[in-house]
Order: sequence, then C-alpha cells, then structure tokens
Amino acid sequence: MPLGPQPKRTAISVAVAAALIGMPAHAQQPKKKRALEEITVTATRVEESLQDVPIAVSALGGDEIEELGITNFSDYVMQLPSVTAGGSGPGQNTIYIRGIASTTPNLTTAGVAGLAPNVAFYLDDQPLAQPGRNLDVYAADLQRIEVLSGPQGTLFGASSQAGNVRLITNKPDLSGTFGNVRVGFGAIDGGDMNNNVEAMLNVPLGQNFGVRGVVYYDRKGGWIDNVSGTVDASESARFRPEGTVRDNGVPVSAQRAGFQSTADLSGVTFLDADNSNLVEEDFNETTYTGGRISARWDINEDWRLDVAYATQDIESDGVFFADPNLGDLEIQRYSPDTIEDSFDNISWTVTAMFGELEAIYTGAFTDRETDQITDYTDYLFVGQYLPYYICDGYVTYPAGAPAGTCQAPDLFVDSNTKTQVQTHEFRFTTDQSRRWRVRPGRSSAISS
Repeated sequence: MPLGPQPKRTAISVAVAAALIGMPAHAQQPKKKRALEEITVTATRVEESLQDVPIAVSALGGDEIEELGITNFSDYVMQLPSVTAGGSGPGQNTIYIRGIASTTPNLTTAGVAGLAPNVAFYLDDQPLAQPGRNLDVYAADLQRIEVLSGPQGTLFGASSQAGNVRLITNKPDLSGTFGNVRVGFGAIDGGDMNNNVEAMLNVPLGQNFGVRGVVYYDRKGGWIDNVSGTVDASESARFRPEGTVRDNGVPVSAQRAGFQSTADLSGVTFLDADNSNLVEEDFNETTYTGGRISARWDINEDWRLDVAYATQDIESDGVFFADPNLGDLEIQRYSPDTIEDSFDNISWTVTAMFGELEAIYTGAFTDRETDQITDYTDYLFVGQYLPYYICDGYVTYPAGAPAGTCQAPDLFVDSNTKTQVQTHEFRFTTDQSRRWRVRPGRSSAISS
C-alpha cells in the first residue's frame, strides 16, 4: 500500500563528507570500477554471506544506503523488494511483506487501539514493532538493512509471521580514530526545501574498549497545500438522501440513507467551519533530531559487552495525503494536524564463549511518547452520529420538524500515547561449520 502522494525531488542536491581526523588531502584520482562487495547478514541469527543463506533474504549495504540517500522509514521501504508500507506519515506506518498485514494502517488515531503487526521491525537484535506505529528510526550510520520474508516465528518470535525488517548499526571500531560529517541540501518540485546534517565519530579508548557516536538533524520540506474551504453539518451522512453519488462514484443505497435524509431542514441553522486561518502551502514539513552512542568492551578473548543508547525526536505538521477533487496535492483541513514522536532506547548485548558453545544475552528498554492532534472533520461524511454531538437536541431528536442550530464541525482528536517496552533474549549457538549444529531461538518482550 502506498504511503500517499510522494514529492518529486529535483536534481538540486549537495552532499559533503569531511574527515575529522587523520585524513590527508590527495589529488583527485580517476574513478575505479567497483568490485562486487560481499554482504554479510545475520538473518538466521548467525553471520553468513548473503550468497550462502538458504532462505529469501534481501539487504542494503551501508554504501548503498548513502548513495540512494536513504534517511527515514519511507525511504528504505521504497528500496526493499516485496516490502511496502501504509499509514499517514512519520511514526504512523505499518509494514507489509508480500502484501500481508494484520490490520488496516492507521485505522485509529491511537496506536494502542490497533492490532499487533505481523511484520517485525528490529534495531540490531531488539524488536521495536508496535501496533499501527512502527518506530521511524532515522537511518544514521547504518551497516546494512536486512529483510527476511516470513514466517519467521522460530527465529524472531512475535510479529514476524510475514517476516521482519532489521536495521543493523555500525559498532565501535577498535582499529583507529576516524569520523565524518555529511551535509545535504535539496529541493522538492512544487514543494519546499530540504536540509540535513549528520556527524559521526569513532574513538578507541585503549586496546579493548571503544566508543562510537552519531548525531543528526534533518528538516524535510512539505509538498501538500492546505487550501481554503468551508463545511457545515448539513453535509453529514445523517442527512444524506438515497441516490446521492459518493466521491467514489457509488450512489447511496436505500439501506444506507441517513436517519434524517427526508427531514425538512429549513428550520435548522448550520454554522460553517472555516479554515482560512490554517491555509498554508507545503504545510507537511517534518524534522528529525537525534543521536546514538555505542560502546564496545572486549573483556577478554571469550567475553564481549556491547552497550548502546539512542534518542530521537520527530516533529511533523500537516498530512501526507491529498484530495484529488480539490487539485494536485491539495487538501482542506480545519484543525491543526501535528505529531511529536519521541523515544529513548538503551540496549545491551553480552557475548561469551564456553569452549565451542557461544552464548548471547541481549536486552533492551524503549520509552516512547507520542502526542498527536488529528483533524476529525472528515468523520462528518462517514458517521451518522456526529450531528448528535454538535447540533441541538431539537435537530437530531425533533418532536416535529427539526429546528435549532448545528455548530461548526471543526473537530479534532488529541491523543497522547506512552509506551514502555522491555526485551530479553538468550541464544546459544554451536560451531556452524560442523554438520551437526544448533542455532538460536526466538526472543520475548514485555510492554506497558
């Protein structure tokens, strides 16, 4: 399912990468033909070459992610075969693999009211799938993105009946100090400007301990226009007569006619909802701000500890769909549409060798808060009960001919969702080069 109208990006774009430490300048060299790069994946919970994995796996490497300009959820979904998504914008999407999903995307205004997804979403080894609102993790300093078609309940547990999508981050490199800065600018055909900056630094603090951090800011311009208009409760489905042709071309049947479709409404005063104070071009802009810091400690030859902390804030205005009856990429909204989606995440992994047996314990804690305001005026056209809330009782339950006032239907929903998720997983793996071998099982999660 598509994410909605997509902007056309022009060729006006600039990307700058500058080394922070230890990168001397060189004269420009002729381009060399790139050799085929071997991609190592962990789709089966052990590291293997993508060519050797005996199941359907697709992957995007770090170089591809940079070259394709992939930054957020909608970007990498577009580049993954057999993977699509549906929803209403940043932080409000459901993933589909092979067209399979357990619920209509963003059917409700609060994610907790939806069904559990059946495509798992992972950041490294931690599951982050949530009903109707998968985390829109910014693609900063990623090693690769993996897609494993389902069912994969044995290896990845809940929400992986149709498969899973995994973001694999770059871990601290103990071989040396290095970093980079990436700056980008762009324009959207018929829309606003984009700009972003991302900085990464890797520092070893000894022979067996190192840290790596990345911070980013990305402002994505809008391309949907909120145009002026008025609407009143007389257009409600409650007053819609039989034979009225809907926008989809299907006439209203006798069984679906409004409760008061034959009533004389001449004695009713309908007040207009007017959005003139909300008219704006390119009003659906989005800003991603966040960072991640990770540490690796090689305790000895048999024990390793990885710890990571990530934080991100998304601020988005407007909507990411349009009304084709109004014009190209235009909509009429009567209340401000905003979403603020923030999360903090800490994860840890302990890897130990006991002879030829590898034992891995990984855990994570995610604290997410979403505050959203959604224009609810469109409920006027699909529900027959809205006039009950905004009209006088003598209109909706008259003793004779309806009389009274119906207020302006400029309604909205203000939802605040707080979610905390803990995950814990133990895996045991034997030497994979032997004919008889053991591979790990699935994870578990606790949410509130």
